[in-house]
Amino acid sequence: MSVIAIDIGNTRVGVGLYTNGKSADPAMRFNHAEIQSEMLAHLQKQCAGVMAGGQRPADIVLASVAPEWTMRVTELVNLHCGMAPKIIGTDLKIPLQTHLTDETSIGVDRLLSALAAYVNTEQACAIINAGTALVVDGIDADGVFLGGAIAPGLAMTAKALHTGTAQLPLANLEEPTEPFGRNTMEALNLGAYAALRGSARYLLERYAEKLGHWPHVVATGGDAMRLFGDSGLVDSFIPDLVLQGAALVWEHHQA
Repeated sequence: MSVIAIDIGNTRVGVGLYTNGKSADPAMRFNHAEIQSEMLAHLQKQCAGVMAGGQRPADIVLASVAPEWTMRVTELVNLHCGMAPKIIGTDLKIPLQTHLTDETSIGVDRLLSALAAYVNTEQACAIINAGTALVVDGIDADGVFLGGAIAPGLAMTAKALHTGTAQLPLANLEEPTEPFGRNTMEALNLGAYAALRGSARYLLERYAEKLGHWPHVVATGGDAMRLFGDSGLVDSFIPDLVLQGAALVWEHHQA
């Protein structure tokens, strides 16, 4: 059986079709403004079984960190696909043990990413999610989610410097090629990249100290490749961890 997974993030919405936890079609991502047009048209094709060799999916699961969009997408899916999506965290519990002091405040995207990363690696790992925020989490060799750190992402870092100062322009975020910024724009770009890369490296070092060994590092998110593609820090780039995690949760509850 296949399932459609929907991931509502702070900036974009991801849609993927999964069979046995594996992607049946390439996942697609849409800006929030495209939900009622491009995303809905794509979703209708998947619901009708047009994708993946004509197999109609058995269910739809939805993971969201943007509550204002959750109900809206749920209503659209129900109306246009005739299927009420199951909400991760509400209708379906994530089968993941944690060492958290407060599980109610953590975004389901972090738990789903950790679950999928562990299923893929079968070992202690660190998960770098480079999107709107930079999130670096850890999971131990027994599959227990340890927690992690949240920092501003690349675009958010640039925006904060621009809006919080009188004269600094908005960084265009071109990847730096020199160790010294020779003008303000180069300096802003270099600072933004260095801040995120340095944060990730520092956190991975701390995680390694706590675990007693260097973890397998998985990276995901829209900025993962340009931030860490040549860094030597990342062992696996998996673009759609949250979607895969949502599909895995659904399959767990079918057993």
